Amino acid sequence: MTSATRKHPRILLISAKHYLMAELIAGCQALGLEHAYLFLGGISSSAELEEKLRGEVDRFSPDFLLTMNHLGLDREGLVSEFCRQRELPVLSWFVDRPDLFLPQYGNLDNPFIVYAVWDADAVRLLEIGGYGRAFHLPLAADLGRMHFIPDAAPLRDVAFVGNSMQAATDKCWKRSGQPDTLRGLWEDVAGKFAASALRDLPEFVAGENLEAHALRESCDSGPQAALDSFVYWRATQRYRRDCMEALLQFGPVVAGDEHWRALIGAEASWAYTRPLHYYSDLPDFYRSTKINFNTTSMQMKGALNQRVFDVPASGGFLLTDYREQLDAAFEVGREVVCYHGVEEIGDLVRHYLANPSARREISLRARARIEREHSYAHRIETICANMKKMYGTPA
Repeated sequence: MTSATRKHPRILLISAKHYLMAELIAGCQALGLEHAYLFLGGISSSAELEEKLRGEVDRFSPDFLLTMNHLGLDREGLVSEFCRQRELPVLSWFVDRPDLFLPQYGNLDNPFIVYAVWDADAVRLLEIGGYGRAFHLPLAADLGRMHFIPDAAPLRDVAFVGNSMQAATDKCWKRSGQPDTLRGLWEDVAGKFAASALRDLPEFVAGENLEAHALRESCDSGPQAALDSFVYWRATQRYRRDCMEALLQFGPVVAGDEHWRALIGAEASWAYTRPLHYYSDLPDFYRSTKINFNTTSMQMKGALNQRVFDVPASGGFLLTDYREQLDAAFEVGREVVCYHGVEEIGDLVRHYLANPSARREISLRARARIEREHSYAHRIETICANMKKMYGTPA
């Protein structure tokens, strides 16, 4: 059966890492769509890459390719050129800032590459950067893995699951190539960006610090992306530390890397636990915590992170920072509870610790909303609709 006669698309998933591939496959399976997965990791030459890709495309005859964070495309641009010659569309769904990745890739001036972005603000970034077409596609929950158990016995009052960002910050600083004598300048930029209402870092730097702006503009694409990442991660770390300090009065459990000990001090008023496995540990942890606390990364000041979907999908209650894109995904106050500033955290935690029935009702409503609108099957449906609109593929 050819593409012209098929009612529904065939999707070939490609990636050099298994990142989120299981979730995309689950979405395809839930919709009954024909799909295949081509793993491109460990390939040692461009000839091997081309042979592997051509063989699978010839065998499966997909209507389009789908990858995450550009992990299915090589930096030299061979996959892009293959798709151009075959007139085969490829969709790259970014769940991190695309401008931290794309400048390192070649051959992107290709009408058969299109982008989905988890942060609505990134659509404009791609348009300004001349990368072509893009549409907004939020994160989702894998309802086959996040089993809903709303009445699990609580084992802890308050918890936060997340990285301290220390290792990422140090790594990005080293890769930026900036001398250590300038680290104080960039630490200052990170602190001010964390407090700023501006969402776009280049715009913020250009308006806030002319010296930093000149230094950033003088960098090549790789070091510039590393420098931007340093600022995002350091700003995120400072914000998370401030939030954790507001939680200390409740004796929270913090699950993550050991750098948390240095960041918020000895465990006199909080408890540390090791990093949790995403699939086997997190759902149980979320549903057995009275209040799952969330802070959003500074790389996505308007968007929703994974916890916003996973916590209620598992039957847990979420307290998160307000982000503008929340209003389109959930009904604030009924399906999700938000703090608008660190100063609001204490009162909200006290209120919801004292009101288990309210926590349960909000979690139930959030889970129902996720089942209606926010599964990976819903996201695959949106992808198919957009690919039909842009390329005429089956939907």
